[in-house]
Amino acid sequence: MELLFEFDLEYDEDSSFGLDPQKDLEYLLSEIDRIDNSIDKELVARAFAFCVEKHSDTARKSGYPYYTHPLNVALILLKEFSIHDTASIVASLLHDTIEDVADVGESQIALEFGTDVAEIVQAVTKISNDVISLENSSINWDELDGKQKAELKHKLKAGTHRKLFLALVRDIRVILIKLADRLHNLRTLHYLSPKKQKEISLETLNFYIPITHRLGLMKIKMELENRSFYYSDKSAYEAIRLALNEKRRDFIDYIKVFSDTIQNSLNQHNLTHTLSIVHKHEYEIFKMINDGKSISDIDNFYSMVLILDTNDIHECYRAHGVLATAFNTISFIDYIAKPKMDWFKSLVTELFGPDGKRIEIIIRTEEMEKIAEEGFASKFSLRSGRIRALNFTDKEIDDWGDWMQGIIEEKGERATQIIWDAIKVNLFDSELTVYTKDGKAITLPEGANLIDFAFSVSDDSGYHCISGKVNGVITDLNHKLKTGDQVEIIYSNKFQPRPEWQESVVSHKAVSMLHDYFKNHVASKVNEVAVEVIDFDAKIRIRGEDRERMLFEITEAIGKSIIKRISLDTSESFFEGIVAVKVKDKSELNAIITRLMGIKGIKSVIKVYD
Repeated sequence: MELLFEFDLEYDEDSSFGLDPQKDLEYLLSEIDRIDNSIDKELVARAFAFCVEKHSDTARKSGYPYYTHPLNVALILLKEFSIHDTASIVASLLHDTIEDVADVGESQIALEFGTDVAEIVQAVTKISNDVISLENSSINWDELDGKQKAELKHKLKAGTHRKLFLALVRDIRVILIKLADRLHNLRTLHYLSPKKQKEISLETLNFYIPITHRLGLMKIKMELENRSFYYSDKSAYEAIRLALNEKRRDFIDYIKVFSDTIQNSLNQHNLTHTLSIVHKHEYEIFKMINDGKSISDIDNFYSMVLILDTNDIHECYRAHGVLATAFNTISFIDYIAKPKMDWFKSLVTELFGPDGKRIEIIIRTEEMEKIAEEGFASKFSLRSGRIRALNFTDKEIDDWGDWMQGIIEEKGERATQIIWDAIKVNLFDSELTVYTKDGKAITLPEGANLIDFAFSVSDDSGYHCISGKVNGVITDLNHKLKTGDQVEIIYSNKFQPRPEWQESVVSHKAVSMLHDYFKNHVASKVNEVAVEVIDFDAKIRIRGEDRERMLFEITEAIGKSIIKRISLDTSESFFEGIVAVKVKDKSELNAIITRLMGIKGIKSVIKVYD
């Protein structure tokens, strides 16, 4: 059995690299021949020569010639990310030339290697962590006080995150090169100062890790997490590592007996397979401890992965049946029928093994194993052309970028967190699918409400929505949607957005469009708001056909928090009533009346001011 997810924290570069550029090139080309000979080797060779020439006077902190870093990034893309796109490999070799070499610009890259490569290199350059160098002549840091320096640094950090996100949604290849670049830098982090080690590690945990999770690059994610954890808190890392090793000794002795029984059972049913051991990695355990668990409370430090030598998913269920017959089943989760967001597909079962001990078994096909390791790259042909991570139009990307820039200018040190929260919701968190009344599926981030839905349908319905129906029931705009809901928006062109909507929406479109609306309309609206009556009492007279749940639906349409008094009189199958309410302004009162008129059986709604 193989033990997965092990790597050397004190990694060192291949000592043969950097001695002879020609031999290094030959090695790169031989790997291309071995992995995918459709890659344009002539273009790769020219890019490598360009890289060696332009970085000839520079060395890494390790002492190796600088060109060995782009070489390693290209090899990581090729061998570990399974990226076989010529432009990506070429751009990875050139990714530091515009930033680090004075006489190299985008136009020269485009002339020699094509516009596709040049655009990737330029995008990677723009999202460099040093977006604006401290030595930038336009910033005189000596003239700034401590508060001004802190504010500027927050702006620069938020600007970096904005560039990273926009690059991610525009062309996935850019962020993949950044991830490969970050992985190699972490593998050689021991050459840097402790302060720099911690800074780079924390940045990796805060931003790059969620991206690897969304793209399903789980093996890369684990390595980035563990290396970052190690350099950000070595004592905590070592304590968890020690506990993991103690658990390993107990597990390995026990699993020898268990694995023999498993393999015999599978072989008897002609299920050819590979059996491996995986473990919860150090940073994963650290997060559990931070959530309040003790080491003794954590189950399944070690699990077994059963990889079937087939791509027939039915064999997974057959294998599970064999194991369930041989051992008592504690739990079973089907991630084949309902995959995780991060591309994970497997059957996960927990069994009672010998001596009544528990063991988790993960059952998957060869293809599922490939997906588990390579994620995004395993599902798409990364051989040529731009690939976007989300279905954003160019206009939506520009609007989203404008919103981020506005947040950077307006929110100061909170900008980075606001941008990051929005990124996580729209890119990394779970999604839900709801339906229009015509049956059209709409995908929204988890936590979306009726306003988010309205903007996803059209700009008009977003700007002018009043309320909506969810599964046929009138509800207010803040109602959180669930997967499977059927949604209909009620709107009027006389109704305008309210500032508090910005606090409740989560989708990229609603967030950016409302921000833009209030930025452009705030001046013209000031005078209108000044003459409006604010916080007043009103009475609403309602008539209609009486039926079960009528009072409940009226209460929901108005909102319990603003009802002061309600009285209804019924006569046979009809009712008439007065509802006293406390509203903020006429706009809110009009919205309530519109919602009431949408209730089945309501014949008239008349407002009476006090």
